[in-house]
Amino acid sequence: MLRLHKIFRYSPSKFTVLLSFLLFQIFLTPITGKSIFLEQILYFYTYLVLLSAVTAIVESKVKLSIFIMFYITSFISSVLFFMLNSIHWLAISEASDMMMIAITIWGILIFMRRQKKVTRDLIAGAICVYMLCGLLWANGYSLCMIYDRGAISGIDLSESIFAVRNLLVYFSYVTMMTIGYGDMLPATSMARSLVMLQGLFGQMYLAVFVAGIIGMFLSQRDENKIIEKIEEDAKHRRH
Repeated sequence: MLRLHKIFRYSPSKFTVLLSFLLFQIFLTPITGKSIFLEQILYFYTYLVLLSAVTAIVESKVKLSIFIMFYITSFISSVLFFMLNSIHWLAISEASDMMMIAITIWGILIFMRRQKKVTRDLIAGAICVYMLCGLLWANGYSLCMIYDRGAISGIDLSESIFAVRNLLVYFSYVTMMTIGYGDMLPATSMARSLVMLQGLFGQMYLAVFVAGIIGMFLSQRDENKIIEKIEEDAKHRRH
């Protein structure tokens, strides 16, 4: 935990590190297969990484305390779910996870807003927000299915809870990218509302926010080149 905190605290490429982990998680999930033990390790390690990132990025002690409170709540309720097999504990865990991801997203956006220059790492941060939003919506779909097992059609509920969650993460990203394969479909009004909101968000975020940041980065880079060229010409004139 302390080592992860130092990486995010002092690394000039903190968002690149976080983005690498989120991408690595996508490829690591199928490798864990149907092993509940490996899935549990990956699940808790993911939120440990987010905890390390938040403690290094978020300056507000109140928000940090709230994040830790939700982290502890998620951990305890997850353990109680596996011990008691009560769906209500799972709902508490999913809701806590949503709040943790929301605080992480907010912390990244506030941190990015404070920066004076647009760097490659800030672009990575913008992509991290996009990917974290996919996980946020996946938690929302999970809550829909907890209280209505038919909220998302095309999911085999006889699979393990982690297998179902992985499918919901896949469904979330496919929805946000507006690919729409049709292998899974929203079947309730709440699920459909979440799908519409996510589709709108995915398109607007990439088209406006990320494109704007990349445009600023390219413009800034061109300005730096012009300044360097002017300085070089000035040096030649002196000689």
